[in-house]
Amino acid sequence: MKDKKQGEDKIILFPGLVKRLVEEGMNELKQKHAEKAYQLFAEASSYDQGDPQARFGTVLSLIELNRQQEAVMETEKLLNEGIGHYFEILQVHVSLLVQLSRYDQVVHLLEAVLSEDKIPAKDAETFYELLHFSRQMSESNEYSEASLSKQNQEETMLELKAGLHAANEPAKWNALQTVRKLGLTDLTDEIRSFVLNKQTNPLMRTYALQLLHEWGDRKPLRYERDHQVVIVTPSELEEPGERQVDQAIRKALEDQLEQEDPTLLHMAKQLHHTYLLMTYPFELNPENPKAWACAFHLVAAEQLGLETDETTMMECYECERFDVLSASDEIEALEQDILLEAQNQNEWFHT
Repeated sequence: MKDKKQGEDKIILFPGLVKRLVEEGMNELKQKHAEKAYQLFAEASSYDQGDPQARFGTVLSLIELNRQQEAVMETEKLLNEGIGHYFEILQVHVSLLVQLSRYDQVVHLLEAVLSEDKIPAKDAETFYELLHFSRQMSESNEYSEASLSKQNQEETMLELKAGLHAANEPAKWNALQTVRKLGLTDLTDEIRSFVLNKQTNPLMRTYALQLLHEWGDRKPLRYERDHQVVIVTPSELEEPGERQVDQAIRKALEDQLEQEDPTLLHMAKQLHHTYLLMTYPFELNPENPKAWACAFHLVAAEQLGLETDETTMMECYECERFDVLSASDEIEALEQDILLEAQNQNEWFHT
């Protein structure tokens, strides 16, 4: 009687039913019908809990439905049950944790996984970048000297290398700061590559070049920016703002504006400072500091909506119109970026 009852309860599936449901679910997902796709994947999973495509399809549907909390619970189950491609599931799981701002969990999980040294090379950089970003976002997991213990040094170095190549600028900036904080001169070659990358934010390139200067790097660099090229030796560079011409520009601005308009002076000096950081290590052209001071004065006044008499200003600064216009053209070529950084007060960049 008992065997008969069990036979009655047993569900007989049509051949290929799970596969068909999964295919239908994928089609619905491609058409952005996430709710319908979820129902199909859920039905397929109810028939075969071990089918990786059905289970992963459920995760994708939940993500499309903005149900990340449920999705991360599903990816955790898949990891624990060993269903599907482990590292693909892990990447989705970690990305969901990041979206949910659960950075501590990301740090603890990836530290454990990376310590096993079993991650495929093609996936390693992505995980190190996620670990670096999450560590920066987690208040309780900042880098420290302990990160450089013999046991942790290799992981920390790999993580910071990934951070230096991150697409996210704050993560890239944090990696650069950490390298400087911990004095990781073993990463000199990576910092040199960072400096040479023309796609990197010019302010970060300047910071990295200063770092090489601090480390006494004597190997020449071919620095290129906007079709300009200069060969520099980092150890021999003067810091931005400390060159004689830079000091002369500041003094000329102070002489004209310190008593007359402190607000305009601050704006002009901020524009000058940011311009230097964005164009370092190139020399100013023309080299006339008074002409540059007059140009920064004019641009700052314009941005503050102040009326100016160019002829009178040029007389005050004792400079030629041609030189001022040449300097103004240089500033205006970078004006949008300069003003953005000045208005943000270099939010992520401080020297």
